[in-house]
Amino acid sequence: MIRKRLAILLVLISIVFLLSGCSWGPKSETIVIPGTEDEHLADSGSKPFKVKTIYRLPVTDTAQLLGWIDSESVVGLFQEGIVTTRDMQDSLQRLAPPYKQLEKMQRMDNDLGYLKLSPNGKHIIGFKKARDGLVVKLISLSNGSEKNIATLVPPEEQLLTKLEWSDNSRYISYLVTTDIDTVPGRSSKPEIKYSPIKLAVYDTMADQIKYYLLKGRQFTYSVSGAKMSDDGQSVLINCGPSELNTSIAMGTIEGTSVEIQYEHQMDSEQMTWLNKDQFVFLGTEGVLYEYDRRNKVLTVLLERVLSFQLSQDRKYIAYSQKDNDSVSIFAGKLQGNNVLYKESVYQGVSPAEMYWSLQNNSLLVIGRKMYSATKQSVNSVPSPDSPNQPFIIRFQ
Repeated sequence: MIRKRLAILLVLISIVFLLSGCSWGPKSETIVIPGTEDEHLADSGSKPFKVKTIYRLPVTDTAQLLGWIDSESVVGLFQEGIVTTRDMQDSLQRLAPPYKQLEKMQRMDNDLGYLKLSPNGKHIIGFKKARDGLVVKLISLSNGSEKNIATLVPPEEQLLTKLEWSDNSRYISYLVTTDIDTVPGRSSKPEIKYSPIKLAVYDTMADQIKYYLLKGRQFTYSVSGAKMSDDGQSVLINCGPSELNTSIAMGTIEGTSVEIQYEHQMDSEQMTWLNKDQFVFLGTEGVLYEYDRRNKVLTVLLERVLSFQLSQDRKYIAYSQKDNDSVSIFAGKLQGNNVLYKESVYQGVSPAEMYWSLQNNSLLVIGRKMYSATKQSVNSVPSPDSPNQPFIIRFQ
């Protein structure tokens, strides 16, 4: 029994990380490394992923796939017209099984940018430049209606991050700040005085936007993302890259401000909520972590990970790993502090984006094919050999 418990949990106490870019001081945490015995736990209701069909999508590099709009169809932004003219028109088009023909849904404003589909496939958010600033738009896919949810007017407000959806498609969040003031410094270069940063949160059900001041040490403007939890009470913030590292911060809403409760180093911008108390992020050196704020425990889920994506019900995970001079895509089931039934479902493509279908039976992969180069460093990511190659993996 003692050996089994030691195999399940290896606890390292008081690991301290000092962060730059957005640091709120050193904190202690407990790191848990699950034992290998947990990976073989029996679950009569589950079985390994098996690939049934792979569909190549008739999509060029000029198109932007956004994700799933129902259990079988994906949607993307496509350009219509002659490429050599200026009369190109953007439109939303869908692909349904067998994913060979595009079906036009609605025309889109060519001035819209940074579009992002809601997880439930019902709305799209994006930016549009206007005379008085930058307009944040919410677009319905059911009737094509548009709503302006905010206008950022410089220099009073400047956008710092991309737009993010909460996983239940209720909240839209981003970070904004006021103008940068420069003050004389001791050196020949002026010192930069950073203005306060605010978290903007739009509630699609209440049709209301609120702003919360980020409290803590003074921020630099090296922030790139802010993702709300499904209850609208907590936020994950991606800070960086700043100098030598990137970091993740978790904060909770307290009145009209956000109080930072946790921070950790990471090598990418990949982070997501597992539930209102736990979140998953890709740390340094390809380690995939899960953090539980209830007991302040950090768990190692996987190693050598390049990218990952959780299913919408948070029961499954797709992730890519480097294997010598190639990249493989895996699928597995999240259970407790473990990833079980890990199966390689595709090899030779480095995914830039992955999207689970609403029923968890398909995976949309957007990436580039990688070539095998024996002279490459073992620690380097294989180089791309071909342009964008989107495809859908259908599981049995």
